[in-house]
Amino acid sequence: MKTLAIASATLALAFTASPALASSSDLPTKDVSYADLNLNTPQGQARLETRLESAARSVCRSHERRSGTRIRSPHLDACLANARASAKKQMAAVMADQRRGG
Repeated sequence: MKTLAIASATLALAFTASPALASSSDLPTKDVSYADLNLNTPQGQARLETRLESAARSVCRSHERRSGTRIRSPHLDACLANARASAKKQMAAVMADQRRGG
């Protein structure tokens, strides 16, 4: 099965000095299947990007409401940025592999 794994590196800046920073295996992940997509087409790529965005929001729990404010958490923004960057790297690697015939 062809899948990408989205991992969230939440609060990375806040904990850079902490020796107890979670390893990458401790981060929440979500698998995103692309086996049904043709990534050689703009439509297939757009569909995968939509799935990756949904997975990033799920991993970062962006749907959860914080009580007392409507302001978005900077931790959520950092989580989403890290998850999106991770997904973008994985997507680029998969597309390069497909171009090589893999």
